[in-house]
Amino acid sequence: MADRNILRIEQPGEIQYQSTLIQTESANVLVYESWGGHDMKHGRLRYSQLSMNNGKIVADTPRNLKIGSDSAVVTSLSKITLNSIDWLYYIEAKSFNAEASLFRAKLDAGKLIEQEAVLLTFPIAPSSNIRLHLIDGNKVALVFTGKKCCELYFSISDDGLIFNRPSELGNTGFMPFLSSFPGGEIVYFFQKSIHTSKTQPSGKPVYITKTHFRISSNLGNTWTEAVPINLIDVTVHDAKAVIRLDGNIDVYYVYPIQEDRGLSLWRRCLNPHGQLGSEELVVDPSFGNIAKPTPHRLKNGELLITFVEQGKVVLEGYHNLHAAIISRDANCHFEQDGPDQ
Repeated sequence: MADRNILRIEQPGEIQYQSTLIQTESANVLVYESWGGHDMKHGRLRYSQLSMNNGKIVADTPRNLKIGSDSAVVTSLSKITLNSIDWLYYIEAKSFNAEASLFRAKLDAGKLIEQEAVLLTFPIAPSSNIRLHLIDGNKVALVFTGKKCCELYFSISDDGLIFNRPSELGNTGFMPFLSSFPGGEIVYFFQKSIHTSKTQPSGKPVYITKTHFRISSNLGNTWTEAVPINLIDVTVHDAKAVIRLDGNIDVYYVYPIQEDRGLSLWRRCLNPHGQLGSEELVVDPSFGNIAKPTPHRLKNGELLITFVEQGKVVLEGYHNLHAAIISRDANCHFEQDGPDQ
């Protein structure tokens, strides 16, 4: 993907992370998380209406989503479609590490309506990176990191409003994300720190952050062993997945194409047996230091991908949201055997 095909949604000011897309017959509305700065003291939801034609994107001026709340932090955005109704799930909290409440609402002309509180029997915070996903046709699954860090949890709701007591994945980590296959298998992605073959001058091992996944074929009762998304000895961040047209899923993630370069955007196919396809570079590495990709399946079969360009020095970069159209799924040239259940 060349630079000329990438649209910058936001301009310098705040910093963005995850996004979701609501598609109707008349509009495509991109809703996303935005923070006042890297200190994460103030977070809110913003939106922009997109026009997409022949691989080109036009976005109107981004605006704040009207929440009807004065919470300092509104974040952790997920879209769940139940009975043909699009629900936006989000959390509200007083601060990034404070206990949060989960809500869902419908989007209507730039504001959230028919808000409902979601019942959780366990504490969460904005730092939990809570994410929701529709599984088994009508159940809503939720993944998150423990409020005190860093246990990984999984919970299911039959109605999207009351969630069961969560089960612990058995791994520590962060940045959880859930996806699934049409056959019912679910995939739990997460990052964890591992030591490399390199050592510090003191002799201590060098640790990196590596994205892994585990698969369950019984709604989270048991999981396969954790498998890294690739075997390269570098940091691999921010895995997000989207269902492919052939029933497999494509995983999008970032890592540097060279050790001294910024993060590049990659993808690869994954099947229900845990087999991974060959890697594909998605964006030309000259574009910048990419993070937080989110793929969205469009009604015409193409993909909308959003991500941020965070600059050479992350805490000094603009960290603004960008978007582009991808016309096809990744090639599935499977390279390895899948994990055993």
